Amino acid sequence: MSELASGYPVLLHLQDKPVAVIGGGRVATRKVERLHRAGARIIVISPKLSPALSALAEAGHIEWIDSEYRRDMFNDLMPIIVIAATDNERTNQKVAQDAHRIRALCNVANGSTDHSDFSNMAQIDRPPLTIALSTNGHSPALLRLLKSRLSDEIGEEYAVLADWLGAIRKERRHHSPAQAERQKLYEEILHSEVLSLLQEGSEADAQRVFDQIVLEVSGQ
Repeated sequence: MSELASGYPVLLHLQDKPVAVIGGGRVATRKVERLHRAGARIIVISPKLSPALSALAEAGHIEWIDSEYRRDMFNDLMPIIVIAATDNERTNQKVAQDAHRIRALCNVANGSTDHSDFSNMAQIDRPPLTIALSTNGHSPALLRLLKSRLSDEIGEEYAVLADWLGAIRKERRHHSPAQAERQKLYEEILHSEVLSLLQEGSEADAQRVFDQIVLEVSGQ
């Protein structure tokens, strides 16, 4: 593969989809917490769990298999994604081989891409916004800097605006107006003072301006 090749970024919809995480330590905990937020059905295979994972297991949010990983354990579980997060390189390699045997995507969480089908991206969450960043492994330090700066720049006002835009998009899609009209509406809103009012904490005024633009564009 060319050195210029980069990954293909996607946002996976994992609600109720089976995902297996092998390992119960710090790295596994971080992976599981993100998968839990994504709504995945998580199976953790490990003889020991971190306190955070133990709490998730006791609450019924994850399935815990109290065992070292054994060859071909995925044959019955059939996860669509597998994350190898143990501190044993040979175990992680065995996990990756078994994952590929059942055609599951695998991530080996030790920084190596030799057995990984994908890598996780740095993520900024402002629901419903998800902003993901990657340097394709070239500079974790730069990635941390970019994430920090963007996290400071992109506040909750963007999430509020995204919710408002999503609501009118859903409504207008059902009424099937012309694409040109919808695009004009979105552009009018995004170039208005709505966002700056939200940034100032004047949500009521922002809502008023937003609603007025919707009425004006719809009346044309």
